[in-house]
Amino acid sequence: MSLPTLMRQWQLDCYIYAPKGDASLRSHWQQPFSPEQFSRLHRLGEAFHHAGLQWGVGLSPAGLQATCNQADLATLSAKLASIRQLQIDTLWLLFDDLPAGNPELAANQLRVAECVLDSLPQTRIAVCPSYYSFDPILEEIFGDCPAGYFEQLNAGLPPSVDLLWTGNKVVSESISAADIAAATATLGRPPLLWDNYPVNDGRKTSRFLHLAPFSQRAGIDPARCRGHFSNPMNQFSLNQLALTSLHAPLSDPCDTLALSDCDIPASLQYLLGRDWQAFQCRGLDGMTDAEKQQRVAEYGAIDHPMAVEVVEWLNEAYRFDPNCLTE
Repeated sequence: MSLPTLMRQWQLDCYIYAPKGDASLRSHWQQPFSPEQFSRLHRLGEAFHHAGLQWGVGLSPAGLQATCNQADLATLSAKLASIRQLQIDTLWLLFDDLPAGNPELAANQLRVAECVLDSLPQTRIAVCPSYYSFDPILEEIFGDCPAGYFEQLNAGLPPSVDLLWTGNKVVSESISAADIAAATATLGRPPLLWDNYPVNDGRKTSRFLHLAPFSQRAGIDPARCRGHFSNPMNQFSLNQLALTSLHAPLSDPCDTLALSDCDIPASLQYLLGRDWQAFQCRGLDGMTDAEKQQRVAEYGAIDHPMAVEVVEWLNEAYRFDPNCLTE
């Protein structure tokens, strides 16, 4: 089943194409799309529109957060002209996980945002700031947040532009009304939540399968934030176990899976019901070789995409590769 069809079933309404591994939207954003890639993206957009869903892309103009001159903006305008032909509904301007900390950070990002707004006047725009969480790890890795950074961004961006936020942490176990209020006070506007669950593409998170429903997110409602997006796992089919609950997160942690909403054989339901906590909490490094081999045999006997993904994960097919991330 296609992703747009599944998203309709899951009561989701928008998809953003923004993989860090796509260099044409990040480290080599200055280069034009190849004809093949443009065609693929155009067909992707058509599929979502045909399903009645919105779609967009995430652009990370790496380098412009540090220096941004007229030549840079001319190059950016050319790239945005190509993106406009994709008939996107929304564009995310992503400054996450790039070197930051310089005193011109906000000013440069506002120049980039102004260029985007001029090039895509009918498109919904969201900006991911360099510091997209209260998590201190961001300053440890990317440099101290410049004084007045958020105040400058808020003053320079139109109210229609959203600011992305992942919660108190880069990967937040919970998001409360108080967390949303704190983010709103910092950003100067309600946040657009970019939830890093059930994502598992990092060095640590790739060792786990995040299968439980969304929970501990009672603060997320339209009155407090501008929307709720999820960063999914690498495992396409297994994502639905969590994503079916994105539209209505549970208030408390869940001790069971949303298996009834999935069209999967009883044998696979049994195995996932038995093993999901081991996959979610213990992970690959918490299981013995004998346990993994037993599960490979059990899931390998089932002809279903979810079972295939479990086997691939157990066999280290999704091991973290730093080369898949662009600088």
